[in-house]
Amino acid sequence: MLKGRKMLFCLLAGLLVVTGCSSASSTTPEQVQEESEQIFFENMDAGIKIYEAPNWTLEQEVFSKNLNATFKYETLKAIVSVIPSEKTMEQIKTELQLGDGLITVLDENDNFFSFHTNQKESIRSDLFLDHDYGKTLIVTFMSPSEDFSSYRGEIEQFKENIKLTQ
Repeated sequence: MLKGRKMLFCLLAGLLVVTGCSSASSTTPEQVQEESEQIFFENMDAGIKIYEAPNWTLEQEVFSKNLNATFKYETLKAIVSVIPSEKTMEQIKTELQLGDGLITVLDENDNFFSFHTNQKESIRSDLFLDHDYGKTLIVTFMSPSEDFSSYRGEIEQFKENIKLTQ
């Protein structure tokens, strides 16, 4: 009887240890996302991951000092850039020379800039900024102006699937 109680005690203690160890290894929401979703694009040097993006294709990836990757969905293009500093929207607009009269500004704030070109075939572009881990993520979506509004869902989904990493 005493031997049975010792064995039961050891079994319960072992079960508690196993249960305690398994709960100690908690997962973060990012780890759950990584395990449940497939990575569509990843560049460890730039510190970026893009999760599942149905019907998007990678057109080009250029990485020297900064990352510039171009993706396509029908007539919508997305240019994803990662630069190693925290630049403001004003600095980026100056570098891209977005004030020379060839564009009409549609909307802007500190992390968003929307415009279309003043040409025969007008192109609409929305530029989004995000800062994390000492890097600036710039995501630019471009499409013919008449098609742009039909891509709202694809734009939001693609943006949500982009994660900067350390």
